[in-house]
Amino acid sequence: MTGQPLIIYLDTQDYIRVFNEADDGPAHGVLDQLRAFCDRGEIVIGYSWAIMLEFITRPTEKFREERVRRGQLVKDICGRNAFPYFSDLKRGARFPNNGAWITGRDGKLISAGWFRRQMEMKYLETVAKQTGLNRAQRRKLQARSSMKEVFCNSGFTWGTKREHFNGFPVSEELIASGVLPRFLQGLCTDAEFEEQINSWFSDPAEFSRIAYDYADKPNLLDEFFGPSMRNMEDSLRQMQNARIELDNSNKTIRRLRKELIDMGLDKGKSRRLKPVKPPPLNLSGVVRTMEAYIGEGRAGHIEHYFLKASKKGHRFKRSDFIDIMQMCYVPDCDFFRCDKAMADLFKDYEPFAGKLVAKFNALPSRIEARLGETTM
Repeated sequence: MTGQPLIIYLDTQDYIRVFNEADDGPAHGVLDQLRAFCDRGEIVIGYSWAIMLEFITRPTEKFREERVRRGQLVKDICGRNAFPYFSDLKRGARFPNNGAWITGRDGKLISAGWFRRQMEMKYLETVAKQTGLNRAQRRKLQARSSMKEVFCNSGFTWGTKREHFNGFPVSEELIASGVLPRFLQGLCTDAEFEEQINSWFSDPAEFSRIAYDYADKPNLLDEFFGPSMRNMEDSLRQMQNARIELDNSNKTIRRLRKELIDMGLDKGKSRRLKPVKPPPLNLSGVVRTMEAYIGEGRAGHIEHYFLKASKKGHRFKRSDFIDIMQMCYVPDCDFFRCDKAMADLFKDYEPFAGKLVAKFNALPSRIEARLGETTM
């Protein structure tokens, strides 16, 4: 094959379907075809934060074994191919992003600088608690030049237990590796430290395993996106209710007009009693706010969704929120899997033309057709 491989985004339900069925089931047959494309270098399949939160994490011990195996499935299918987290898109991060699906403010979940600041605060707290020190001794110990010596010679152990991280997930293997004490003693570079402390997070199998060591945490999807989903649901319901009230008022107007005509009122005069047209929705502000966060050209579909969904008859599902947020990645994809309802909703949205695939089993033929076009 010449040129770049096609970029494919699978729906969360595709992973679930493959995971739940027997190895000889139809979804596995589709997956086998996709893997053959991958093996030939014709496509790459990527995952995102939404896949991780929807498909893998459900922090109760009851689901541990299953979710850990789910993480391995994502790793087997996608490898180190990930769509960056939204804020990283604005900073220029792009697929495959070395498998990193989420990062911190400065591009890392834990940076050497952050860790060093935490280390310094803990050190200064320890010094402040020491008794029997005069002012000169205390001032000397508080100097940065003294900290490294203290860390090397006093057996200072902050960072060697999970509780030192204030609930941030870290693995026992990482703590046992000795990278933290070596970093405290200046025997480990910032780059080595950051690689070791952050690398597990880009590994779906490791992430799903470590996440269950913190099984007392709330559901991550609800924790991070619950308020936004509820706000979106409330906004849509308000718009739909307003539309229903307007339609009911217009029905009343038409009925009254007919009754007036039946009573002998001139038709021309009766037409002065006109139904009210719904005001156009202007969601440009919402689009601008989103694009300021995720980058230009990635939020127009949100306005399209609201315009469609605000009409009566559309039933909002909480999964709609996650679906339209994942669609911020469509510009990076050649084919994007979504359910039929979403495919129908966006069938007239020109920027998505030719990219949405409503059925998992239709994906191989779509890929074949596209590959045929590129070789003609």
